[in-house]
Amino acid sequence: MKKQILFIIVALFLVSLNLRMSIASVSPVLESIKHDLALTNGMVSLLTSIPVICMGFFAFFATSISTRFGLEKTIAYCLLLIGLATAFRAFTNSVLALLLTAFLIGIGIAIAGPLISGYIKKKFPNRIGMMIGVYSVGMGIGASLSAGLMIPLQKQLNDSWQLALASWSIFAVIGLLCWYPMLKKSEFVKHSTTKKIPFPFKNKKAWLFTLIFGLQAGIFYCISTWLAPIAQSMGFSGEQSGTIITLFTIIQMIFSFSIPSLADVYKNEKAWLMGSTLFVLLGLFCIVFDLANPWLATILIGIGLGGLFPLALALPLNAVSSSSEASSWTSMMQGVGYMIGGIIPIIAGLLRDYIAYDKQVFVLMMVLCLVLLISLLGWKNKKVTPYY
Repeated sequence: MKKQILFIIVALFLVSLNLRMSIASVSPVLESIKHDLALTNGMVSLLTSIPVICMGFFAFFATSISTRFGLEKTIAYCLLLIGLATAFRAFTNSVLALLLTAFLIGIGIAIAGPLISGYIKKKFPNRIGMMIGVYSVGMGIGASLSAGLMIPLQKQLNDSWQLALASWSIFAVIGLLCWYPMLKKSEFVKHSTTKKIPFPFKNKKAWLFTLIFGLQAGIFYCISTWLAPIAQSMGFSGEQSGTIITLFTIIQMIFSFSIPSLADVYKNEKAWLMGSTLFVLLGLFCIVFDLANPWLATILIGIGLGGLFPLALALPLNAVSSSSEASSWTSMMQGVGYMIGGIIPIIAGLLRDYIAYDKQVFVLMMVLCLVLLISLLGWKNKKVTPYY
């Protein structure tokens, strides 16, 4: 039994590795893509923005698709789609083909995300925090691995960014091989007995979860997009700004596992969320008012965001009683939440264009943290009544 559980954990980890690899691997070779395909900055930015937009829009289809095909099979189909689209990048010599792969990858990630949360609810109802931590760390390692090794990989492959991007599809193959035993266990499930759960659009707590997820996503994407450029405007070299991003990523990965695991033991979601938000707010405060070294401030922000993402992912899982409800709630939360998260960095960019102040993005994130704290103050920890 223990070996079986361990195998499921490993399979979930390998599946989650694929949910950020194909997005994160693009950034290091953007200049090569831009040069080879004669693209504008606006066109190049679509390679990373299209998957995020898809992560919001197509998340709403996750529940209906899994109702038809089954939870485990749908996750496998999503992984197959991500793998095929990533592999197809080896043959992309036009911007349309490359954007098509980004679109297909975004669909796979969008549908798989809520369903993995539902699967965790189904298999690990008493270890949700720990398993969400495994899920989060898997995504973080996948993103860091692909981004960090892209340039060396490109050099080894005769400077072909196409082959370098496509090479990450091997992890989809590995993930599918490990996920295959889950399909065998679910192949005799009768789909007619699967009840479709509607989205909880009339549930106030579901909207609170969506707001929490959207705000933390917006803060994360702002940090990911603007931390390095702002660090350079503060006097950091290009190498130092890259190192500060690496530090942020490492700290975030460590605490994306440790904080939700601790939250499983010391159960108070509101306290953990508020504590994580305060860490982010403190780090931002230190940067804006020059109260501490930027490296220390980055560590504080990394700790806070490391906690916020997995804690937000776990909210629907702890609030509802079944895996189908968990998938439905997560679909709504991620669908609207990622749209909010995608808009916030655009607002930050406009602020940088029109306000002559180097730290305006950090001030915006401080405001978002305050909104998040105010939202959490009125929240009571209890199971929800499933009205829709």
